[in-house]
Amino acid sequence: MAKRNKWLSIFLAAAMSCSLLAGCGSGTEKPAEAGSASAGTASESAAEDSAKDGAQDSAAAGTELPEIIAQAQADTNFNAEGYPLVNEAVKKTIMIRKPGNIGDVEEMETLNYIAEKMNIEIEWIVVGADGWNERINLMFATNDLPDIIMKGSIPNLSTVIEDGQLVAIDDLMEAYSTGLKPLLEEYPDVDVSARASDGKLYTLPGVNTLRPNLTSHRNLWINQQWLDNLGLEMPTTTDELLDVLRAFRDEDADGDGDPNNEIPYAVEDSGAMHNARVDIISGLFGLYHNMGYENIQLVDGTVSFLKNTDEWKEVLQYMNTLYTEGLLDNEVYTQTGDMSIGKISSGNCGVFGLSSDDLFTTVSDQYVALAPVQSPNGKAPVIKLESNSMGSNTFITSADESPWVSFRFLDYFFTEEGSMTVGCFNEDLIGITCQQYEDGTWDYSDEMLNDERGVAVAVGDACPLPGGGFGYWRNENNSNYIYSAKVQENVPVWEPYYQQDPVYGTPLFDSDTQSKVDEIKTDLDVYVSECQAKFITGEMSFDEWDNYCSTLETLGIEELVSYYQTYYDSLQ
Repeated sequence: MAKRNKWLSIFLAAAMSCSLLAGCGSGTEKPAEAGSASAGTASESAAEDSAKDGAQDSAAAGTELPEIIAQAQADTNFNAEGYPLVNEAVKKTIMIRKPGNIGDVEEMETLNYIAEKMNIEIEWIVVGADGWNERINLMFATNDLPDIIMKGSIPNLSTVIEDGQLVAIDDLMEAYSTGLKPLLEEYPDVDVSARASDGKLYTLPGVNTLRPNLTSHRNLWINQQWLDNLGLEMPTTTDELLDVLRAFRDEDADGDGDPNNEIPYAVEDSGAMHNARVDIISGLFGLYHNMGYENIQLVDGTVSFLKNTDEWKEVLQYMNTLYTEGLLDNEVYTQTGDMSIGKISSGNCGVFGLSSDDLFTTVSDQYVALAPVQSPNGKAPVIKLESNSMGSNTFITSADESPWVSFRFLDYFFTEEGSMTVGCFNEDLIGITCQQYEDGTWDYSDEMLNDERGVAVAVGDACPLPGGGFGYWRNENNSNYIYSAKVQENVPVWEPYYQQDPVYGTPLFDSDTQSKVDEIKTDLDVYVSECQAKFITGEMSFDEWDNYCSTLETLGIEELVSYYQTYYDSLQ
């Protein structure tokens, strides 16, 4: 295609430039309790019957079958229901993004068990998170594609769809789904946010019904041991929080005799975003973004730009106080992800935001939930929620010769059995990745629980879930590593502050609109990020605020907002 050739030329030119540069420098209902994770559930059997009946009704009515379903029915090796998926093993190439907190996918007990159950031979193409965009862009530009893409987004998704390089799964889902289809019916917001501009589904979007975890890193924790050591009360306002952090800084809060080694307010930055996680503090001022874009807010049906408001200025002024007074970790803009996690896991931090205690399990007894404190602006503090959708990160490509097999394989992760198994919990894996207690509840194996590296590391070796992006059904039964007893104990403190209005995912614009959005955001996002850091560190004076806002106007925020507003209006 001409479009693809143009994209290839652009990509190769960019790659050559990079090479030259490199050479110059060095409503959430709880899921049913899982009694047996290796047996098919009644709900899944019902879903199978429904899918089977639908196909039979089409045939009986004499309606023409969709081409992809006709091909599936002609495949005598394919089993439309039950397992294995195929009578004779089928090989699938799967490209998977590998963040630093998962192990070798080829050695994962969960994935190997599932592949054997399905009779699928998997050839893994493993790509690190840092090189993902470059690698996947090259694969689509050259049309050298795997069968399946997992755990990673596609940068030019609209273009890839329009070029016919992904398989639309609508007909496959209607005919064969026992997992994803019923979830999308129950959570239509996920369905809407995942559909392309032509109305079709080209992804199996992850579905998150674990409500406490929807808050991402925005649950605040405070060091109760330090409060007790210094005789301090739990803060309830932003001013009181400042006073507590100052005491943590000055009064040897940990009692080791050195008043200079405490970090009053730490920031987890495992994503290496280096943005100081300002959205944690913005929630205290009643501000939060929406539609999957940190610079956009949605209030009473009106989309507007967030980062030029008076309220946002107040947030940055508060962050500036934290930074200039030495309350915010002074390495917040230079530390690596491992450094930030190491600080938090050491117990030498006063306050930080995290959804779970999985990164500080060895010192979790020191910490309790901190309810969002009240700011002077009078707005109720809010903990922003994420969408029920975990994003579009699972795809079947046009290179796949039997996409119906791949669909059933991927759909398994959205069933009760499959979502439990990929999370380590299955009767056949007892003693390897899990154990089941007398009351029927599941936990990780003793070996994993006692791993000296921490249970989160052990989980990352056993299953592909840590690091996000995996297309499956996340729920309270399969998420022990993030929905721990500690988290469950503290959720009642945070829950009254969870965002109440609807959460919208990232829009999937048509390719022309997406190009315009990307063009605006390229310069805009860099400018906002740079100025945000400069305001916080004091490199940029707040006397320059009006000039900052004027520059935002010249960078196209009005046009950008109009695209998001049009998308929002189309959903109503």
